[in-house]
Amino acid sequence: MPTQKSYPEIRGTRTGYVIRFTCPSCAAESTIVNKMPQDHFRNARVVSCRHCRTRLNVLTPYTDR
Repeated sequence: MPTQKSYPEIRGTRTGYVIRFTCPSCAAESTIVNKMPQDHFRNARVVSCRHCRTRLNVLTPYTDR
C-alpha cells in the first residue's frame, strides 16, 4: 500500500456548497465547489492552490471529528 504524503493543514470557510480557503504560501484565495452530496460531508480534502500549485489539506468546517 502506498504511503500518503503529509500536506500542511489549513481551515476553510463554508458558504453553502462552496468552501473557500487562503493559501499560506502566496495568500491567494481559492474555492472548492461540492458537486456531489457526499462531498459536502467530507472532513478534509487534498487540493492545490490555483496560483502557486502548492498542495494543501483543507479541513472542512462544521463537521464533527
